[in-house]
Amino acid sequence: MLLVMLIGLLVLCAAGYVALSVWAHRERRQLGLQRGRIEAADDSRLGSATLRSEQLGLVSRPDHVLDVGGMRIPVEQKPSAKRVWRSHALQVAAQCALLEETAGVRPTHGVLVLANAQQEQVAFTPDLERDLTDTMQRMREILESGDSPGPRWSRGKCAGCGYRQICWGSELASGAAEPGPAGS
Repeated sequence: MLLVMLIGLLVLCAAGYVALSVWAHRERRQLGLQRGRIEAADDSRLGSATLRSEQLGLVSRPDHVLDVGGMRIPVEQKPSAKRVWRSHALQVAAQCALLEETAGVRPTHGVLVLANAQQEQVAFTPDLERDLTDTMQRMREILESGDSPGPRWSRGKCAGCGYRQICWGSELASGAAEPGPAGS
């Protein structure tokens, strides 16, 4: 009788393990994560530390950090985006730079998970890193000058932003309609 109960308990534990594995695989697939072990997640019990670098002047918290063969890979969820925007690539580049500084291993790429769990790799190349540092330098120059950076985003992006008055200042004060994105 005891042997039958132990075998039943063993079968129940094995079934639970299989069910948990299937559930975890489905969750990872829904997130668009195909490889690696989730080391940190901003939206779970794992938590995700805020990455900081005084040297780079950056602070960021990736949505997920994957461990792929000892390399830490940042993952950003952009569930409403249907393509990779430059700002997305720069955000991932900043996270790669921070992970390189904190972990001592340079990530080869970061991952963007777009609408419908479409997964896009963003290669962390020297060119992208230069683009990041150039962009950060331009941002610092704008901040130091006290000048308005000028409108850069669409009405939808600007509507909820705390810096909206700074960017759109005179246009909003005069009651003029907000212009479209830069370059249009």
